[in-house]
Amino acid sequence: MTKQHSENLPAWLAVGADSITITLSRASSMNGIKQNKVTLRTPTIGDLRAAYRHSKDDKESQEIFLFASLAECAPADIEGLSVRDYNRVQDGYFRLIAEDDSSGAEAASETAGH
Repeated sequence: MTKQHSENLPAWLAVGADSITITLSRASSMNGIKQNKVTLRTPTIGDLRAAYRHSKDDKESQEIFLFASLAECAPADIEGLSVRDYNRVQDGYFRLIAEDDSSGAEAASETAGH
């Protein structure tokens, strides 16, 4: 992620190479331990397929199952988040899977010698 994009991130969000860490507005129980942060790893196609198989006709359950898998916790832990924190997890997930178009442009510019 470029410096410009990292400056636009909310203070509660930290992006890693293959994960994103979300600071919660209040501690929540994850795997029986109160935590104030949730880390989501980058999803695979297998993760998406497993979420679909788990809840074919229920998009909300698919999303909760997927987030739980990526955070390595139980779906009930994700369901226990406040709405504010769930929104943060959603935002973090979509930032995690989004393409960073500017980094490709920078690489192309550097390759061209600019």
